[in-house]
This record gives sequence, C-alpha cells and structure tokens, in this order.
Amino acid sequence: MRNPERIAFEKHFRRGHKSYDSQVGDWWEWRASDAPHRSAYEHVIRRMKSYFRGQGRPPRLLVDYACGSATFLSHLAKAFPNTRIVGLDGSKRMLQRASDRMSLTGLDCGVVPVEEAFDASGPRIRLAQTRLPNFDLPAGKCDGVAFVFPNITAVPSDQPYYDRHGYKRPKDVAVAEMLARFREMDPEDEIGEVDPDQRFDGLMTDRVVARNIRGLLRKKSPWFKVDYANGYRRELSELTQKRSLFSEGALEEAVKGKTGEVFFRYKGDEFKKSRVILDVYHQTRDPSDKTGGYFVTWFEAV
Repeated sequence: MRNPERIAFEKHFRRGHKSYDSQVGDWWEWRASDAPHRSAYEHVIRRMKSYFRGQGRPPRLLVDYACGSATFLSHLAKAFPNTRIVGLDGSKRMLQRASDRMSLTGLDCGVVPVEEAFDASGPRIRLAQTRLPNFDLPAGKCDGVAFVFPNITAVPSDQPYYDRHGYKRPKDVAVAEMLARFREMDPEDEIGEVDPDQRFDGLMTDRVVARNIRGLLRKKSPWFKVDYANGYRRELSELTQKRSLFSEGALEEAVKGKTGEVFFRYKGDEFKKSRVILDVYHQTRDPSDKTGGYFVTWFEAV
C-alpha cells in the first residue's frame, strides 16, 4: 500500500480492533518492514538487553503487546533465544501475516488460542488473537512487555469494558479531569484546540491499557513503550509530561492535592531521530509530522 493518501484512516479506525483487517493493515505492513523501522526495532532490542543485563536476570517470558504482523517480534525472538515470547493482537489479518513471517524464521512458533498463550507447554513463541486490552489474561506471569508504536483504537461499544476496568475510578477521574482542563503556561505549547472531554477520554483510555499491561507483569518487571515523537521527552512541557505519566500509570506527584493510583515507576527514556515519524504524517497530513522520530520509555511495575 504505497499510496497512503488514498486511505481513509479515520474511517477505518472507527472499526476498533478490526481496523488493521483493512487497507490500514496493508499500509502498516509496508511501513513496518522498511529500513527505519528495522533500525528502530534493533534500538529497542538493545535497550531491552541492556536493561536485563543490569538486572542480572534473563527474562523467562516476554510479551509483544499489539504485535501486529510480528515485524518487531521477529527481532525480539532472535535476540532472546531462550525466552518464551507471546505476541498478542486484535487483528486476524495481522496475526496471519505474523504467522507467515515467523514460519520463515525457522523458530519454534505457533498460533494458539489466547487461553493457551501463557501455558508452560507449547511452542516457544506463541501468537494469539485477542481484543486489547484484555483483563482475562493471566496476571503476574511476564518478565517484560514491549508496546511498540502503539495504536489501539477504542470504539463506543468498548466503553462499558473500559468502565469496568479503571476508566471510572474516582481518584483517577479527579486527576484526569484537572489534567484535561489545565492549559499550558506558554500558549506556544498548546498544539491546537483540544476539547477537555476529548483529552480526558484519551488520558483514561490510555491509562486502562497501561493498567492491563501492568496486570501481565511480575512486580518490578519492565514495560518498554515506544512512541512517535517530535523531540526529547524531557523537552515536553511540564503539563504534557504530567499528562503522559498519568496515562502511563506513573504520575507519582499530586495534582492540586489529588493523586491517582501508581502502578508503574518511570525509569528512563531515549530519543532517536527517525523517518518512522512519517507513519504519523501519513495519517494527519500535517507537515510538522514530517520531522522527528521516536522515544523509548521504560518503566518498572510497582
């Protein structure tokens, strides 16, 4: 799919977890397989290996959350040859492509029902289709989760599920409402006019996903999150940094005397310029999204 201008991204994303069963999946397969993305995946792998070396404990089980067509997972499986790996994704088409890709590697890999993905027996690498977030997944079994260039799209029919899993937690709602309503001290830090209700929904929706990832992890195990970015995370405004940490479940300081639940601790981040940022430009057609790259942020589960 080399003509992204022809893709109605907004229309396709209204399909939620089925978005990538459409032209969007073809587009992502083309983008995710190119040289800038391969370089980004290798960068993330180096960061993960460095982390686990520092801990002095190789991971027994890793999860590629929203693994897509396994472009990153294939790198992960080769980098950690003695580790069980679970790839989870909501798209049937992406999982089929993931299976096809992994079959070419010669690695021990199989597509399994999500109920069997975390079993002790079975192929070393398991691919499972499931809507994400999924709070029925086994808790506390993973030594690390990678969430690389995430794009989980919730639709209105998903709202009751999100409500049951943290979206309506009173203490979190109180903090999210303030963070959504606050305005930047410097007007130049405001990127367009975002409705506070829309911003609140984004904060709480992302937070539910982060809560689901936390549930998969053992205590003090890491989450590696890779986001598109226009610059270093530390260069973001103070308010934007607080919003990000809140959505990631890692905002430890109080906001106007109110605190939400903390389920991750922020440990560090790295920024790298890269043409992967064009993924964003294809969707927004905003010229400012032609420059930038991505940052890798890592957290530890509390």
